[in-house]
Amino acid sequence: MKKSERINELYQWLEDNKIQYSKVDDEVIEIVGFGKVYWQDTEKSTFNSIFRKNKDGELIFNSMEDPEVLMNENINYITFKFGNNFYYYDLRKDFSLNILKYVGERKSLEHDFQFVNLGTHTAFELLNGSFMPNMWVKKTKYLGHKALGICDTNTMAACFTLQKECEAAGITPVFGYSMIVADGDDEECEKFGVKVYVQSQKGYHHLLRIQKAIMVDNVENKTIGIDELCKRGDGNVIVFDKYTSGYMVNHPDVVSRLSQAFDKAYYQVDLSEYKAERIDIRVLESTKLYFDKLYNNVKMPRPILISDCYYLDKSDAKNKIILNKVAEGAAHEQSDDQYFKDADEHYKTFASLFSDKWNIDKLFKECCDNTMEIADNAKAHLDTTKNRMPKYDMTDEEKEKYGTVHNMFNQLLEEGLRTKVPAEKQEQYRKQMEYEKYIIESTDNVDYLLVQYDTCNWSRKNGILVGCGRGSAAGSLLLYLLGITLIDPIKYDLIFERFLLPERAGLYPADVTIIGEDIDSKDYIELTLESGKVIKVDKDAQFMIKRDGNDEPILIYADELREDDDILFDNKDLIFTINEL
Repeated sequence: MKKSERINELYQWLEDNKIQYSKVDDEVIEIVGFGKVYWQDTEKSTFNSIFRKNKDGELIFNSMEDPEVLMNENINYITFKFGNNFYYYDLRKDFSLNILKYVGERKSLEHDFQFVNLGTHTAFELLNGSFMPNMWVKKTKYLGHKALGICDTNTMAACFTLQKECEAAGITPVFGYSMIVADGDDEECEKFGVKVYVQSQKGYHHLLRIQKAIMVDNVENKTIGIDELCKRGDGNVIVFDKYTSGYMVNHPDVVSRLSQAFDKAYYQVDLSEYKAERIDIRVLESTKLYFDKLYNNVKMPRPILISDCYYLDKSDAKNKIILNKVAEGAAHEQSDDQYFKDADEHYKTFASLFSDKWNIDKLFKECCDNTMEIADNAKAHLDTTKNRMPKYDMTDEEKEKYGTVHNMFNQLLEEGLRTKVPAEKQEQYRKQMEYEKYIIESTDNVDYLLVQYDTCNWSRKNGILVGCGRGSAAGSLLLYLLGITLIDPIKYDLIFERFLLPERAGLYPADVTIIGEDIDSKDYIELTLESGKVIKVDKDAQFMIKRDGNDEPILIYADELREDDDILFDNKDLIFTINEL
């Protein structure tokens, strides 16, 4: 292939990805909003490898031009073809392989309708969707969209990562979920697909219950009943999928029930093209039935533009085929059209399928506006400021033997110390145990350790192999005493701080009030804490406080306390001691 033909491949790549650029010369292009890029011809006869060794024997990028010379000419990027894709390298940074997509400014749209992609199926939908949320967010940002919605089937695993990536990019995350609804209890009952999108915090909690109903309570069939789904509508919207118009025509009562249970109801308009004609016909017939029979009925769900996207770009279509074949030995519903499209691409499909009797602009705008409405009302978020570890659920026997979870924790450690540590080493081990116990208690991780204790014990009793210790966990004496790990960390000089560093857990050295042992005192005062808890303290007890808005703590006696004083209690005492008094 001639050099001119090879660089034409780069120009075609830029055109396909709608990247604005101009030609500087026969080896340099300038991408608008990005910068000048040098094209490295990797098929040139003198080019042997992408990497070479420098004089120190280190592998570096094998640039055909001196990077310093390029940067002096304000050329900060080198692009080259690798496989079927073009990648770029930023000369100002350490080498990394970056695909030449979503950079600079995208070509302007002919039909600039605002919409939000709510049809994303991420890699968390195992062996079906592809690309992690950060890549979907990157394209969302590049297209100038204000939000991104996911709708993975039967999993909420992507929600946290989506929120984190969206927050970093300054866009709104929309949590969604695709599922199958069963209209009846028997195997022959009618089933139909829906999507649920979260609008409020209450809606998010309801979606968690939907997930449990499908993947725990009915894991064999992976469906949810209409009655259960109706209980979970508050704070959510429901979208009937593209195949459901026939069911909607025949069961208006069910549609009405679900529409009333949820904040709003929509019908999914997805006109993606499939490789199999029978699937295309099914989609088109269902869409036609909706617009012929239901669209003008104000009691029926409104149309919304949601195209199920399983890969980022048209060139990535093979992803889904390969993933499906790994999962099931065959690909299902194959399509090269289920990618993240812009408004022009969607509009082109609409215009080609609706007859002249329809006002295409008005219809398309309505479908787009409904995606914006869902995104505008998506207020749910995952609170990352609190410990969400579940509390340990004691058995009746444990309640009778130990009384409280905290007492159980302490007694199990004492039992472990007594049975696993020789008498002559008790003092050394107790000192380390108390140190670790204080940190675990102060960070509110007692329940976490007991859950691990229960899991390991149950597994061993039921013939399930449990490792002797993994990673940093083997450095904790508490885990060894509880029987979670089987390695004595003191014997092998292992470090507890690799498991939980106090400073990393927010425990910094500070002057605080520590509650000591009980004493008999007739000269005491009563303190009412913010929680309403009343405790009795000797009048000569000392408290570390902050007063009158001053940041510097002061030490005073109990009988000197004022009503507005801020007592600086130790974390462990706040979590356990005060509640146990």
